Amino acid sequence: MNGVKKILKIINQNKPLLAIFSVFLSSLLVVGSTYAWITYSDEKINLSQPNTKKLSAEIDEVFTPNLQWIPGKATEKKLLVNNNGQTPAIIRLSLYEYFAQFELDMTDGGGNGSPKIAANSSGTDIKIEAVSSWQKGRTYKIGPSKYYTASEVHKGNTKNPKTAYVYKGERIVEGLNYVTIQFNDREIYDEQNKPASGIKNYWYYSDGYFYYSEVLQPKEKTKQLIQSVTLDKGLPNKYKSSLYQLIPVMDAHDVTKSLLMDWKITTNSYVEKMYRGKVH
Repeated sequence: MNGVKKILKIINQNKPLLAIFSVFLSSLLVVGSTYAWITYSDEKINLSQPNTKKLSAEIDEVFTPNLQWIPGKATEKKLLVNNNGQTPAIIRLSLYEYFAQFELDMTDGGGNGSPKIAANSSGTDIKIEAVSSWQKGRTYKIGPSKYYTASEVHKGNTKNPKTAYVYKGERIVEGLNYVTIQFNDREIYDEQNKPASGIKNYWYYSDGYFYYSEVLQPKEKTKQLIQSVTLDKGLPNKYKSSLYQLIPVMDAHDVTKSLLMDWKITTNSYVEKMYRGKVH
């Protein structure tokens, strides 16, 4: 028997919606999902044709655009995962935040300030849809010969889980403390709050990842992970016209034991025990 293990990574990064206003924090939230798959052939005795099955899953979102993201208002962003493939899958998610703040012009003397407008480009401008272009000192074009200049930039790294959002943890950037992600907390557990015996279909957070407890069969969906995102009503004036982006990354794996090594799951950890008996 020849087989190839199946691993799928999805970065939910479609063309985003953006609103920039002089009063409200701009909302750059990812909409929809993109996905791909890896196929494998499994040759068995007495099987005349190769059996090719598709491992595929997609990030499923309900997102209500809110072009004027007013402090104190929630923006609907329901996030879950759907197995749209032909084979069972085990799922985990991680979240990465991006934040860019612009220089303020404080010449009004009243302490209110407005985004400082520069007449010239820095040479390489910030592109809304490309977080790789978000860098301190770069300009963002708002009109003919009018630019904002980034004073502070925080970027997650989707290739480094150590930069992922920490559930119930502290944000390392002050501006992110004014953006609250409303999780479906009733369905999420962690080291300090383990599920009681017999509970199924939940998320378990550990070291940057939200692991789904059950094997997801074709056409099945996970429980919601996120419900909405809220901008704090106490948002300081200095964050006018800032940019924010939230990128979910989903990993799907087949039900082979190679999952434990591929995902670097620690032996005898809660996650390893959760999947013990579900992989073979």
